[in-house]
Amino acid sequence: MDAAVSYPTVLLGLGRFGQEVIGRTLQSLEASSPLLGVLRCEPSGVAAGLQPLLEELLRAGRSSGERRDQRLDVIAFGAALQGGDEDLLTACEQAARLLAEGYGTMFPPDRPPEQRTATLHLVVQVPALSSPRASVVFARLAALESWARARPVFPILARIWVVSQQTAAGTLTSEEMVSTCASFALGLVASGLRTEDEVSRRMAHPARDEGLVSFVSLASVELPESRLRTYAAARAAYDGLGVLVARVQEPGTDATLAMGAVSALHHDRWLAPFVEGQAAQLSRRLAAELSRSPLDLPAEIRVGPLDTPEEIRANHSGLFKPASVETSPTTVDQARTDETFRALDRAEAEVATSVEQGIQAVFDASLGPSSGLSQLPAVEQGLKRVIAQLHDEQAQEDATLRKLDPSQPPGPPVDPHREELEKALLELPSKRMALGAAAALALAVLLGVSFGTLAFMNRAASVSPQAGNALSSPQLSSTATPVATGSGGLEVLPWILGVLVAAGAGGGWLYFVGNHTRKEVRRVMKLRRDALESLVSRGGGGRRAKQAELQLVVRRKRARRGAILALENTVARLHAVRHALLEARDRKRQELLALGVTPAAEAQLDDLGPLLGAGGLLHGSLVPPEVISRWIASRREISEDRVWADRLLEGAWPEGGLLEDVPCGDSARIDELSRRQVQPMAERSVLDDQEGGQQAADVLRDFGARMGAVLAPPCQPLNAHGDPVLGVRPGEGFVIAPSAGRDTLDAGLRDMPTRLPILWSPSKAARVIFLRTWEGFSVEEMSRGARATPQAVMAPRGAR
Repeated sequence: MDAAVSYPTVLLGLGRFGQEVIGRTLQSLEASSPLLGVLRCEPSGVAAGLQPLLEELLRAGRSSGERRDQRLDVIAFGAALQGGDEDLLTACEQAARLLAEGYGTMFPPDRPPEQRTATLHLVVQVPALSSPRASVVFARLAALESWARARPVFPILARIWVVSQQTAAGTLTSEEMVSTCASFALGLVASGLRTEDEVSRRMAHPARDEGLVSFVSLASVELPESRLRTYAAARAAYDGLGVLVARVQEPGTDATLAMGAVSALHHDRWLAPFVEGQAAQLSRRLAAELSRSPLDLPAEIRVGPLDTPEEIRANHSGLFKPASVETSPTTVDQARTDETFRALDRAEAEVATSVEQGIQAVFDASLGPSSGLSQLPAVEQGLKRVIAQLHDEQAQEDATLRKLDPSQPPGPPVDPHREELEKALLELPSKRMALGAAAALALAVLLGVSFGTLAFMNRAASVSPQAGNALSSPQLSSTATPVATGSGGLEVLPWILGVLVAAGAGGGWLYFVGNHTRKEVRRVMKLRRDALESLVSRGGGGRRAKQAELQLVVRRKRARRGAILALENTVARLHAVRHALLEARDRKRQELLALGVTPAAEAQLDDLGPLLGAGGLLHGSLVPPEVISRWIASRREISEDRVWADRLLEGAWPEGGLLEDVPCGDSARIDELSRRQVQPMAERSVLDDQEGGQQAADVLRDFGARMGAVLAPPCQPLNAHGDPVLGVRPGEGFVIAPSAGRDTLDAGLRDMPTRLPILWSPSKAARVIFLRTWEGFSVEEMSRGARATPQAVMAPRGAR
């Protein structure tokens, strides 16, 4: 479009009809241009609206880089019968005064008509000129003509183009009138042909003796480029959002997959500080200390075989203390209690942080911008399962809380295995009895071993060769002593051996019996130690332990409740995400419906007939709707809807993530991404497509076959003698066609029975305009011709 508008140009819509023309024109423009300005206002507001617009346009014209005179084209559209008698005159006079006061140096008013570069073309819609209402039209146009010929402050008005509702083809509807006037603007100033002779001569000021009134008869077949681009972008967005909606609305997944999707929560670790964590240990330890529970428990139980109960008590004093002792708290105890509460508060805050971090981890792992939200149903189901699990744990915690109800009377203090230990000590044998039994055993062993050894030695000596027969004589006892004495002290050997064996037997008996009798004591002591350690780890066995456990239960309930609320808010956030996508998709559907298109299962199947319009006597669609829908569906940057949906989601992802905002909530951002998706539409015309070009050629053959006969003036102007006035370019015309698809279009246009010159527009817009003009008349000549014209409009020569 930048190249299509050659000079600074203003399209001015006066009143309701003029504004409708501007709206219809904008529907067909390819893109915005710095040289094109649009103003829709009432006639009395022309000066106020035109002044800032001219500043911008003329500045853009000066910076265009082309070395040529500054030009300005203003094309105003209005209905002759709308508004007051002087509305058209007021609009022209305000424009003239604005040019004279602000831009007289740039556009000198005293130049001859052929050198003037600021022009105002007033396109006026009129009823049938033979109707009774036409007298009002003639009066208003005559006033305007008189003003223009009376040398206004600035000679801006060039021509008054009359567009009649009654044509040789029949009576045009209001919509067709709007289309006719819009096609006039598109053909003369938005086709890139402004400098062509056929156009520039019609846009110039008339000669001094030439009338200001001109007739224009126009027909067109086109595609509303702007509406089609709007449709294409909306349909692309609808398709992408539809894929996203289908993903987030998938049915529930397998429980294992659901829990796997939220594994990053690590919810089983959240309450660890209040179960076995540091905060719980600190609270229970303090409770145990306040209960005066024994903390100096032995790591190893050692009970000797001869240890007395007193020695056992002394060596393992911690096992013989009460498990708890009720005492009044001291100031130090209260200070430590306060510090423990602060530690519990910190732990509770850490749990809340862990919950938030877990939720964030799940969103980062499974619901990031590149995930396509395909995991949203699994994450949602996983979160609901975790919530249900936490609710079950909360119910169990309520049962525990009822057991710890402080209003209930306290039970007996817990002191495990203490009575059993005392009983085991009482059953131990005395040390004196054990020593006496051991001494008796040792003495018996000593005597037995010693005499047994002597007997053995004597028996051995009686059979020795050195003893001879003497050893076997009855006098053995009388001769034995000398022999023993002479053997070097062997007589004490039995006694030494006996002492050793007796000592070993006595000691072994003491060890065995001592250990055996104290085995039960050791067993009970170990049981009590383990029980006390367990009791201390739970806060002791007194009232303090119950209070500590109650505090931990309350903290767990509160932390769990906070986790449940956080997870429920997260689920609500996922609902909001789903709702946002649904709302965005439905919003695009409404946009399509507003364009007249009901989305089909696939974009290529859409019926674009309502969007293109029903056509009419002089206007129609250049390409059939079904061809357009297929072509638009093929002109997307990303052809696969699944991939496009991923790109759309990434582009419309909220800056703060899903936990702060919803995706696709910014309509402007979706529109921008969708326009990029259909950007290939602007790179190639539908007429360059083989099917589109061929269909357009067929349409032109049929349309062009009847255009020459119906492009006729609304009346034949007459002079004062009643003779026809030919004016300038009587019935001359041309065809404006796009260069895109020129080969196929040229074939269709050459088959027309009425041959008109063809101007090939550089614009890619699929638009063909058939135009004829009759120029240089006065209002009086036109009114004479209208009075002489019967109810049917005079058909041109050769018309049927």
